[in-house]
Amino acid sequence: MRFARTALGLLLTLIGLVVTLAGAAAAFWLVGPDNTISTGSQPLTSKGLAVITAPDLLDRHGPTLHVTATGDKPVFVGVGQDLDVSNYLAGAAHTRVIRYDVPSTFSTQQMRGGIPRLTPPGELDWWVAKSGGNGPRSIAWPIEDGKFDVVVMNADGSPAVDTDVRFGVEVHRGFGICLLVLGTGIVLFALGLTLAFRRRPATVVPAFTPARIASVPAPARSVPVSSAPAAATPAASAPAVAEPVSPFAPERVSPFAPVPTDPRAYRAPADEPITEEIPVCLPAVTYPTPQPKPAKQPIPAAPMLMSPAAVARAKSPALLTPVGAGAPAYDDHVQTYDDPVVEPETVSLVESPEFEKSDEAVRKTAALLASGALLLTTTSCGLLPAKNSIVASDIRPAVTLADAQAVVAKYNQLNNRANANRDAKLSETIEADPTLAQTRAGFVISRKLDAAGKDSTKPFTYTDPQIGAPEFGSYPMRFVVSSGVSGAPDSRQLGVWQRQSAGTPWLLTNSVYPSAAMKLPPMEGLRTPQKADLDKLYSLPTSAATNLAAYLSGGAKSAQAKYFVPSPGSAKLLEQRAKAKIADTKESYIASVSDTFTPSGEPLTFITSSGEALVFLALTEQYLQRVEPGSNAYWTSGEATAFSSMVKYTQTLHQDYLHQVALVIPTKASGGTIRIISMDGQLVGAGGS
Repeated sequence: MRFARTALGLLLTLIGLVVTLAGAAAAFWLVGPDNTISTGSQPLTSKGLAVITAPDLLDRHGPTLHVTATGDKPVFVGVGQDLDVSNYLAGAAHTRVIRYDVPSTFSTQQMRGGIPRLTPPGELDWWVAKSGGNGPRSIAWPIEDGKFDVVVMNADGSPAVDTDVRFGVEVHRGFGICLLVLGTGIVLFALGLTLAFRRRPATVVPAFTPARIASVPAPARSVPVSSAPAAATPAASAPAVAEPVSPFAPERVSPFAPVPTDPRAYRAPADEPITEEIPVCLPAVTYPTPQPKPAKQPIPAAPMLMSPAAVARAKSPALLTPVGAGAPAYDDHVQTYDDPVVEPETVSLVESPEFEKSDEAVRKTAALLASGALLLTTTSCGLLPAKNSIVASDIRPAVTLADAQAVVAKYNQLNNRANANRDAKLSETIEADPTLAQTRAGFVISRKLDAAGKDSTKPFTYTDPQIGAPEFGSYPMRFVVSSGVSGAPDSRQLGVWQRQSAGTPWLLTNSVYPSAAMKLPPMEGLRTPQKADLDKLYSLPTSAATNLAAYLSGGAKSAQAKYFVPSPGSAKLLEQRAKAKIADTKESYIASVSDTFTPSGEPLTFITSSGEALVFLALTEQYLQRVEPGSNAYWTSGEATAFSSMVKYTQTLHQDYLHQVALVIPTKASGGTIRIISMDGQLVGAGGS
């Protein structure tokens, strides 16, 4: 057991030393009191537009990522999803960090491409964390599950990036865990030294005292007695010299040393003839009554040069002769004496105290090792972040609620400014077709009919926006907004904002103004359609657009009218067109009139939480007047003069309109017909032939 304890102690000492060194290095060199594992400041440069990290470098989530960038120019540092970053930098030259080696070595790869002019990164809202400006710029971002990239650019989006970047990962309670590992190593090291080099204490044996010797029972032994007195011997007259028992205890005298006698007190009897018979009286010899044998008790070894049995025999009172007594007489009766023999008690190894103590020490050590292993396993699991589980292409909502509200607020501000100045260029930064086409046409008409600007559009805003943000895995991305309109309590606005790519702003593409009394589908749970969703609809969106165009072209009594429930605006439009046809055909120079609607572009479809489809589409309308042969016609007043004024046509006159429509297509299971939520048109052209 001594060998096993020593071997176990050496093993624990080695393990404790390794754990102690590892804990100390992790606590005071790798992590530090701020719980952050840092790479140190490293130069990262690119001749292109950005320096980005590969998505697989951030393959774990949970801890907080710290990034600090410093450069001579104003810098930008941000974190974005890979689908946004890759789309933003598509076709642009940049540098990608593809590997990191301990302690602080980055491997990069140059990505070829052009140097396009990008939207400054700080103006984009899809960053999950960003910071830009002069001096050191830092971000702290709790790493999320998914594919994310760290991007470092010049703040204005210009090429030639030259920065010093420091990355750090903050592990929650990392420093405390490292200190705990350090303490565990110290405990293991101390325990190993104790087991390996500790000696068992020596057994303390009590010395024999006169009281202890007297307590030892004297052995029964017969002493032979002679009838004649012993003759004096020369040795008897010699002075006795006491012999010490041990050189280490000179004061103690051996019981076998001769008893000193006074030679002057002894005189030998004279030889005289015996004249009478003298009866010899022998002293009666009494034998001691046999006593029960005392229980065997182990006698500790005495610190003498004699065995325990010899010491007991020598100390026996039966062998001690009083000083001055004559030599004892012996008789023929001799009683044998058996030396007390202390037989060693045989104990099995398992029951021995030494084995029990060693076994207990081994059990305690094993329990300590198991606890330490569990502790180290637990702490190491806490230090190691979880592996990312999202390995497929990222799918995310098109926009967050806060970002969508910010988009609407920005639109309100810029749209009012553009309307006040009739600035189509400014409108291009917030709108796209078909809404932008209607806005441009409205500015053209306004300049023609109100050159002084007295009847300019009053400022208005979209209030209380409700956001419907479907999830997308690629660009373009869209979200829907349902909001009120300031100054128009009887109306609401329903619009679609679209971002064509990651580097472009959000633009309002479709916008209609349904009545406030119109029931609108909920914005929550809005999603992009799948094939299974389209199969459940009463009509496909493209078919609905075709039938709607036929219905509007044919009028209220057309065959396609049964498929639709008109809105107040669409019903009013059909009524106006019917009256205009009657009035125009009465003109002498007009031979006939036709009104034709045609679908324009692809419908935008969203599936609501109830399974219905919310569809946005555009229709073009051409109101055509055929001129009588030999006659001519031209526009003399009205909005059409903004596009064709005082130009004579001999064959036809036409007015071109652009309509935006919002429909709700029910499911087959729910029944019903297609509801026209709103239809809003704008004259966008006029002319003839």
